[in-house]
Amino acid sequence: MREYDIYIIREDIANDYYGLEGKLFRLFDENRFAKGELKNVTDNQIDFIIEPIDVIRLQRMLQKNLSGTVGYEMEDNKHFIRMKEKNSQAGLYIDENHLTLFSEGTLDAEACFFEVLRHYHPFFIAMEFDQRRYGWLRPVKSLEIVHQS
Repeated sequence: MREYDIYIIREDIANDYYGLEGKLFRLFDENRFAKGELKNVTDNQIDFIIEPIDVIRLQRMLQKNLSGTVGYEMEDNKHFIRMKEKNSQAGLYIDENHLTLFSEGTLDAEACFFEVLRHYHPFFIAMEFDQRRYGWLRPVKSLEIVHQS
């Protein structure tokens, strides 16, 4: 099973850390196991660089964009896609500070969620701590190129 923690990073931080995503990943990873003063410091650093999530707006967007997807269900702040024929399922849990996405099987179900999130906000970063993988849902550099045109 894959598990992603997904955060919205402030635009100025996202632009400053383009290409340095590993530093952001290490901060979040260190925070998971920190205790005492280190936990307080890393909590404050994370609070400074993330933006809150408009839960109601995101709920509406997910419902609107996924309601026609076979296997999509919603329950409170939890969204599920179960694609039996593709051996793919994913669940997205929404909190005001971050999202958690659980997925297993093929990547089809999680890709549906990632696609909607890409259009919701340009500065989402997803981190999978077990496999030490991380990245922007929408690459920051491509946005800069578009803005300069």
